[in-house]
Amino acid sequence: MTKDGTIAERIDALRAEMRAEGVAAYLIFGTDPHMSEYVSPRWRGREWISGFSGSAGTVAVGLEAAGLWTDSRYHLQATDQLQGSGIDLFKEGLPGTVSLIDWLAKQLSPGSVVTAAAESIAVSRERALKAQLSRHGIVFRVGEDLLDRVWSDRPPVERQDVFQHDVRYAGVSRQEKLEQVRKSLWQEHCDYLFLSSLADIAWLFNLRGSDIPYNPLFLSYALVGREEAVLLLDPSKLSSELRSLLEEEGVEVVEYDRVKEVLEKKLARADRVRVNPETCNAELGALISSLCGTLEKTDVTTELKAVKNETEVAGFRRAMVKDGVAMTGFIHWLRHGWEDGVELDEYSVGQALERFRSRQDGFMGQSFQPIVGFRENGAVIHYSAVEGRSARIDGPGLLLVDSGGHYLDGTTDITRTIALGEPSPEQREDYTTVLKGHIALARTRFPEGSRGFQLDTLARAPLWERGMQYGHGTGHGVGFFLNVHEGPQSISTRLVDVDIRPGMVCSNEPGLYREGRYGIRIENLILAEELFSTPFGRFFGFETLSLCPLERRLIDPALMSAHELEWVNSYHRRVFGELSPHLGQELRAWLEKATAEIGGKQ
Repeated sequence: MTKDGTIAERIDALRAEMRAEGVAAYLIFGTDPHMSEYVSPRWRGREWISGFSGSAGTVAVGLEAAGLWTDSRYHLQATDQLQGSGIDLFKEGLPGTVSLIDWLAKQLSPGSVVTAAAESIAVSRERALKAQLSRHGIVFRVGEDLLDRVWSDRPPVERQDVFQHDVRYAGVSRQEKLEQVRKSLWQEHCDYLFLSSLADIAWLFNLRGSDIPYNPLFLSYALVGREEAVLLLDPSKLSSELRSLLEEEGVEVVEYDRVKEVLEKKLARADRVRVNPETCNAELGALISSLCGTLEKTDVTTELKAVKNETEVAGFRRAMVKDGVAMTGFIHWLRHGWEDGVELDEYSVGQALERFRSRQDGFMGQSFQPIVGFRENGAVIHYSAVEGRSARIDGPGLLLVDSGGHYLDGTTDITRTIALGEPSPEQREDYTTVLKGHIALARTRFPEGSRGFQLDTLARAPLWERGMQYGHGTGHGVGFFLNVHEGPQSISTRLVDVDIRPGMVCSNEPGLYREGRYGIRIENLILAEELFSTPFGRFFGFETLSLCPLERRLIDPALMSAHELEWVNSYHRRVFGELSPHLGQELRAWLEKATAEIGGKQ
């Protein structure tokens, strides 16, 4: 073991272990054994070895050089955080950027060994890397987590209580969900479904926890058979009453660390198990494939939970009212504080927003770390303000606030760009252009079978007309008191072969970012719904769920069509109508002005 020391010292310590093992390069993905987007402190190895705290990226440590590959959401953040680390940044998505595979091929000679922790890489990624590197004569294999040898104060596995998410919120009982899964097993001629995805397990068993920051999840695995169900977690996280209830309903509770033992016992008698190679880690994937046949597909639970039932949809609508009340109070407080010269900074503003949400009934915590970026920091797509080192909010400028909350009723995610002081003509034009894209997606009608990548162009078209672009997706799925980012659907340029179906909740969040100056993003959550049928088929559209006024000071009506202006005015009428009964006199008067009618072209 070694003292953690500086980033350079940590890398040197890792290299010493690599040499001892005959390893030429070591890959660190920053994932946990469940391939979670956000991970508990124990598995933040990418951040520990590099200093980069973004939620996506790969670090490769060679014996002489090291690099980080991350996408456009984190280019500015990574540039800042990697300074002085000795780790080179490779900006994925930009022309001329060297890929991870090409970098390794250039760094290493044929016959070299590249490795990664078997528990922290998905089966699908392991296969891809093995095939890609073999073309260069490089061996890729998974094995021990070498960080365990050098990370002296590595945090332990989390231990937080697990609680039941009542059926009055979930809408469907555990038993009914298990029967849906079992029906699919019969149809697919499978004996078992093995689940690694924490969100899928929480949804299936109507349970929630807090092992991972910002996600109401708990570390677990599940094995569901045609006549049995095994839930693997730390049993001490369950109350005696909840454990008894699970067992009465036929759910066997087994210790998390006994997952290999359970798989070996159950699957030895099985012909075929359904498993998701995108979420099952390579260590368990190898064990499963050695025991029986596999059907590799997206988890059926992922497909089921993506389409919200009527109870969940009603819950989302209640949550949006609560969140809208909190956002209204927050924006009112922020404006008055700024106008009165109150000392504000990005971090304290984010903390204040959490306090406004916490006053709402059923609030269970933030759905992600709030993004509060003033002026140039708003152009950093996933900017994170740090206590004591965040920018002061004084003087005029645009403030981008992207935040969300978990409620027992549902999960929210909303972004508003707020003008403090008088905005410039350029800022108004930029904001209005982004708004036009937002409205285009919100208003669209599309035939059954449409994919998200087809709809994505609607939000980008107004920006493209002006020769502008944004480097993130337009929309992601949202879970019901689960992950704020939820698949399988997506509205983005990625060719995701999943159609948008009624009951799916997605975000609608086009943006525009002028590096070093300001960022603009407008985000609401939208619910896909069936609108009508014609001889040409069924047609769907979106209901906007989020309730919060847009920034009227940044809207230039001269750039908008009559249909676009009517959408804004109609939306604002609805915001006022649904939120005002829950507000006091002062807030109600402020909201009335914030949602006042916007006139036509001047």
